[in-house]
Amino acid sequence: MKISAAALVAALLLAGCSLGEGEGGPDKAGGSGAPVVLRLAYPYKPAEGQPDEPALRWFARRVEELSNGDMRVKISFNVAGEQTPDMEARVARRVRSGDFDLGWLAARVYDQFGVKSFQALQAPFLITDYELLNRVAQSPLADEMLAGLDRVDLSGLALVPELLRHPAARRHALLSLEDYDGARIRDIPSAVSDALVSSLGAKPVHVNNAIVGTEISRGHIDGAETPTARAFPGWTVTANVTFFGKANTIVANTKAFDALTGEQQVVLSRAAGDTVRHVIEEPPSEAVMARRFCSGGRVVLTRPAQIEELKRAARPVYEQLERDAETRGLIAEIRAMKRSAGEAAAPDLAACGRAAPRQTATETSESPDSFDGTYRWRLTAEGARRYGEPGDPDVGNVTTMTLRGGRWMIGDSAFDSGTFEVRGKHLVFDWPGTGTVVTVRYRRLKGGSLDIKPVLPMDRGDQFVWTSEPWRRVGPPVRKIP
Repeated sequence: MKISAAALVAALLLAGCSLGEGEGGPDKAGGSGAPVVLRLAYPYKPAEGQPDEPALRWFARRVEELSNGDMRVKISFNVAGEQTPDMEARVARRVRSGDFDLGWLAARVYDQFGVKSFQALQAPFLITDYELLNRVAQSPLADEMLAGLDRVDLSGLALVPELLRHPAARRHALLSLEDYDGARIRDIPSAVSDALVSSLGAKPVHVNNAIVGTEISRGHIDGAETPTARAFPGWTVTANVTFFGKANTIVANTKAFDALTGEQQVVLSRAAGDTVRHVIEEPPSEAVMARRFCSGGRVVLTRPAQIEELKRAARPVYEQLERDAETRGLIAEIRAMKRSAGEAAAPDLAACGRAAPRQTATETSESPDSFDGTYRWRLTAEGARRYGEPGDPDVGNVTTMTLRGGRWMIGDSAFDSGTFEVRGKHLVFDWPGTGTVVTVRYRRLKGGSLDIKPVLPMDRGDQFVWTSEPWRRVGPPVRKIP
């Protein structure tokens, strides 16, 4: 049974227990007096910009602090690899099976195991601001949701708020319901996410992280549901449409949790609760994330009438969710919580960035073959300053670009390669490795060299690398491009 951290602490204190003292339970590190080491599974790679990674690491440090070093959390990253789109579900299975003692998992994953207690969190357009998401995470509703994990041999320790999820598109902004018609929208596998995407007339697409860039470049993905901070550079985010607020869970394998002493259980529960409070102390800013994204992407705002149109289209999702009595009750309680708080102040959002140029009917383009060659340019300190990257360690390096038959490659890296096309006076580079498109304006120079200027939106780092200096043609293409 799920017991809240506060209740567990109180019960143990009344029983005369004290944190950090006592006989101690099973020693997972081996050897008397050695710290108990708990293995925690996490689906994603370290240091790749996942917004919840700082909170994950804070939780691990907090366990060690509260236990005076007697307990440690060892984080295993990328546990399921990147070759499957359902990596979160695979990690959950490994925690359930006992391969790991703890897991840090998105709440959306559990409906794949028949646990419906978290589905209210993803009810379309219900939780659309951080104040409400944070209130839910600290309310008795969180304990009720976490209790649903009992049926799958997991003990829920905390519900940790993360970021709001928005629609993002590769080429054409998702503004009206019509824009979703037939669009292929990537989401992370979840019954509710799939139902929402489908209700808007789009097709949910599940693609693993290893090939997502390739699938985008092949035109198999048109958009995604994502936080603004994680949208692909060069894409367009509709920032004032919020599908739902994402939350993560800290869970324990029930057998592993039961094998701990009462004091060790208190440490874990208290660290989990402290993590929630730590995250809530500094809520993210949608306005700040949008402004930052505009250095390499585009932010648009849709009209209120169009938002209402999307909400009407999503009503069948509520009909599906509310067939379950517990989910129906949780949705009602969140709605009541939302009404009692009043209308949240809208974030100070503004449209920014520019769409990539399109070729007009009267505009002629050169053949990509006419650009075949090997080009070199230096990454300059002046270029670093110009694009807001002063002190970049790559200053002084020479970049080599090979263009051959409509394909491109920087250096000899298959990751930094793809196809390109010519649109008027613009070169448009598809970059499958990153799932982005880089567009530059060119002007022919003597000897076939190219004067290159960035076309926004473009990531600042890419502006620095791609356009620090003119591309000097040094000869025909000599490298093979995969």
